[in-house]
Amino acid sequence: MNRSPTREVAAQLDASDPLADFRDRFYIPEGQIYLDGNSLGLLCRDAEATLLAVLQKWKTGGIGGWLEGDSPWFTMAESLSARVAKLVGAEADEVAIANSMTINLHQLLSTLYKPETKRRKVLIDAHSFPTDRYALRSHLRLRGLDPDENIVIAPAGDSRFLDEAEIEKALKDPTLQMALFPSVVYTTGQLLDLERLCRAARANGVIIGIDMSHSVGLIPHALDEWGADFAGWGHYKWLNAGPGAVAGLYLNRRHFGANGFVDAGLAGWWSVHKESMFEMSDEFFPGLGASALQIGTPAVLSMAPIDGALIPIEAAGLERMRAKSLAMTEFLMAAIESELEEFGFQIGTPRDPKRRGGHLSVVHENAQAMCLALRARGVIPDFRKPDVIRLAPSPLYNSFTDCWEAVQALKEITISRGFEEFEAAHALVT
Repeated sequence: MNRSPTREVAAQLDASDPLADFRDRFYIPEGQIYLDGNSLGLLCRDAEATLLAVLQKWKTGGIGGWLEGDSPWFTMAESLSARVAKLVGAEADEVAIANSMTINLHQLLSTLYKPETKRRKVLIDAHSFPTDRYALRSHLRLRGLDPDENIVIAPAGDSRFLDEAEIEKALKDPTLQMALFPSVVYTTGQLLDLERLCRAARANGVIIGIDMSHSVGLIPHALDEWGADFAGWGHYKWLNAGPGAVAGLYLNRRHFGANGFVDAGLAGWWSVHKESMFEMSDEFFPGLGASALQIGTPAVLSMAPIDGALIPIEAAGLERMRAKSLAMTEFLMAAIESELEEFGFQIGTPRDPKRRGGHLSVVHENAQAMCLALRARGVIPDFRKPDVIRLAPSPLYNSFTDCWEAVQALKEITISRGFEEFEAAHALVT
């Protein structure tokens, strides 16, 4: 920042914020400064409206909702896919709205992972999200492979951060068949150079996938341009589509079969070609493009909020959202350094904006008790073991003043030792 962070500077930044009006489109819990949007985004009025519209259609039309009206449920997933594809840098037929993130990962592994005698290992990172590891290990076991022998972990080294140069070296392993990395590392907020990693994977004949759960709806992506093979994400974090919202996946067109058909690894009712679905044939006719990976009947009530949640994001534009997000995390870092550094707080997120996602990791030995104390004061952060406070300001509903007030609350509980009363709860949790 060019100016020292103060309450007055925060107010000035808010006054000139081009996205300030979007705040009124969200339900912000009374008395709270909500900084946990990378875990669950807040409800926007647009998402509420599209969910209520589906409920009304069900209420008044029953089964007719599947095929009647301007937004029939039968093609809702495809309509949403076309819009989400623009956020991830893909063509509409390369994106599917389906299942949950973990189920989609199982589906993508079943479709793309083809272990050979010499190439059957999978490369992941040292900080990979647990569900990715769980899914991968169980999938390998189902294939009759030992996960301990066939999962290679790219280490973080002495730093908390991943080194793309080291990952590039690991991708040269001739026994690798696949690699899976996050767009943003959930513990540190590090944004990986995905174009670089995809290029290295392609050069070495390795299929590469990206878990974009911590970046979709906030950071522009270019999956086709990067040359990624597959990707998966949820819509309930930065995209604000609600708890349990239907997830999304990407499958690059080079994995489509003749005429665009895709033979899904896990097949089901909704994997069938749409025009053949109601023929009830014993013969399986694979669907077109990524939509073939949907498996089962879409959860319409969990998909409907995505329709509305996309509206403010499309109106704000990812470029403007990304710019404000970076400005807020930069403001937070400056405020933490000026207000909290003397109390042992450290920034656990890269300083370079090109390497920074949307949330800030703040490191302190009393992090968990401090998170509990902050919540008691109405500031909602997130905690990750062993010592990380995650602060995730949303460019759509948070302000720079929110960021300043959160730092001041953290300073007050530190000086007053107000977090100590929560240390017993900390001990129970750990």
